[in-house]
Amino acid sequence: MRVLKGVYTLIIFLYADTSLRIGKLGTHLFPCGTYTYTGSAMGIGALSLENRIKRHLRKDKKIKWHIDYLLNSSNAQIQAVIYAEACEKFECKVSKEIEKLRVAQVLVRKFGASDCKEGCHAHLHYFTLNPIQVQELIFKIYKKLGLKPKLFYDVNYSSYGSGVCLSRNNFIPDF
Repeated sequence: MRVLKGVYTLIIFLYADTSLRIGKLGTHLFPCGTYTYTGSAMGIGALSLENRIKRHLRKDKKIKWHIDYLLNSSNAQIQAVIYAEACEKFECKVSKEIEKLRVAQVLVRKFGASDCKEGCHAHLHYFTLNPIQVQELIFKIYKKLGLKPKLFYDVNYSSYGSGVCLSRNNFIPDF
């Protein structure tokens, strides 16, 4: 079985204004709306693209990264995942393109980018647009960067169990 490596962007909807403590970044107010979080997964096993996405979809997990604090909120739900296979890290390139959009805002500096050496303000971005509009913008960014974006669908996870119902059939081969 081939191991997937590459970049991904979670499209998250926050159903209510939510105050959260984000590790060393402190407590922040996250307004209701759509967010994107971009990351990369270049390893094998638990560090593969497929397993990284599965981990983000689980509600029952150890808090490890900034995004875990947000996703652990009962007000947050992943609406879609866009991903692309790549041999190099693209998360900073994608994040910087998102930052150029007038409709995107960085609310918490260094969120998801505390170890970033590319000068990203954050890897989490806030939008007042609906998730479908944001999804279309992210697809355009991936294509602009020469990536072949794909959509992970049937994003359905349980807050009561650690299992995620997903298989390679959940990955749309081409979009």
